[in-house]
Amino acid sequence: MQIVGPRLRTAFSEDEVLPSQATRLPTELALERNAVAREHCNVLVEALPAVIEPVLAELRPHLRAPIHEYSPDSGGPVPEPTEGTLILLEVASLAPKQQARLLRWLNERKGHVQVASTSSEPLFPLVERGTFDAALYYRLNIVRIAI
Repeated sequence: MQIVGPRLRTAFSEDEVLPSQATRLPTELALERNAVAREHCNVLVEALPAVIEPVLAELRPHLRAPIHEYSPDSGGPVPEPTEGTLILLEVASLAPKQQARLLRWLNERKGHVQVASTSSEPLFPLVERGTFDAALYYRLNIVRIAI
């Protein structure tokens, strides 16, 4: 597992976990080391579907409450909360109109809302192919957790 963050300029790997901390995920260690990531940054989790939920469980204590979850499979519009954290599950499957609306909300939102998004496939190749909005990718990719 590697955690990279363009604004944090850090990378943590499993090799850097101390023996006394071996039972804790590196995500928690990284978030403890940097209050900005814990309190203010958007987080992008790229992992296999079976791993996403344990990583989100690890992140939840560090996210702002209340927590709003959205999955494109639900069929409804992307929520636009004014506080807390919005968790976007499988952001790669957002339709182009949903991507545009989400980006507009991110640019115009009132209040402070943290966004944690997940994807079971890497998003950057989708950006290169033109199927995922590049501006949205860079807004979501402040702290990236790739497993």
